[in-house]
Amino acid sequence: MTPRPVLVALLLIPVLGLIRVESGCASGTGSQRFSSQARVGGAGPATNANHTFSNEKGWVVSLERANITLGPVYLNVIEPLSDSSASLFDFFVRPAWAHGEGHLDAGRIVGEVLSQVTFDALSNEPVPFPAPGTITQEQVRTAEIWFYPEPGVAADTTKIDTVALDVAGVATRAGDSVRFRGQIVLNDDWIADQTDGQRGNQSITGIRKVRGVPTSFFPTSGGQLELRVDVTRLFRGADFASLEHSPTDKDGTKILVQKQSTTQNRDQVMTNLYQGLHETTGTYSVVWGAP
Repeated sequence: MTPRPVLVALLLIPVLGLIRVESGCASGTGSQRFSSQARVGGAGPATNANHTFSNEKGWVVSLERANITLGPVYLNVIEPLSDSSASLFDFFVRPAWAHGEGHLDAGRIVGEVLSQVTFDALSNEPVPFPAPGTITQEQVRTAEIWFYPEPGVAADTTKIDTVALDVAGVATRAGDSVRFRGQIVLNDDWIADQTDGQRGNQSITGIRKVRGVPTSFFPTSGGQLELRVDVTRLFRGADFASLEHSPTDKDGTKILVQKQSTTQNRDQVMTNLYQGLHETTGTYSVVWGAP
């Protein structure tokens, strides 16, 4: 049975107040500002059956669970970057590319949905955000998808247990079958070690943002924001043969490893999930539509 979507309370994070929506008067355009509903769902077929697909490594993946927790969401007037997805999986983690901090100007935020929601990415039935968004009637060109901690936890807190992605399924290739499960928590496990004497370009808030997601619409009063997430994109370069020495449940299910230690390295599948979650082109679709 598909788990019921869990709607989490409105985020009340002080830092969010630093980038509030610009009203028509503030921007000098005279644009109308209004409230709107927002919702999010999976990008697959209109069914809750398992998602089965082939990836670039020749594995046929059947997903049995894919729950995502995201929010808040911002809408920006800045133009998107050129598509970088072709090179995204060539490296372990490319923080500057993945998070866009060094490539995107701040732009100008004209819309925001200041709440957080958990939804089933295997279902295309959209789930509403628990609080309406606010938007100014200006052309929107990019979206910013943020994966912040649960409400009441500061945005820069590194030790959290808020699960951004919870997946499980089976992958098969040439007679091999690998059952797997895993969870991504966007904490300081993902901050790469820096070379001694050099300053890093990552921050804990940076790894929780996906900036520059391409879109193009002019919002009108009475419409609503709709976000879709294609969870299959997260498995594009996943090689399940790399899980041979990973921890295993009693039933043989391989456990995807995020936290690195002296005895265990982060596995290749988990790395691909993280990279896919931060991919600006392909993973997300953001549109404006009728209510």
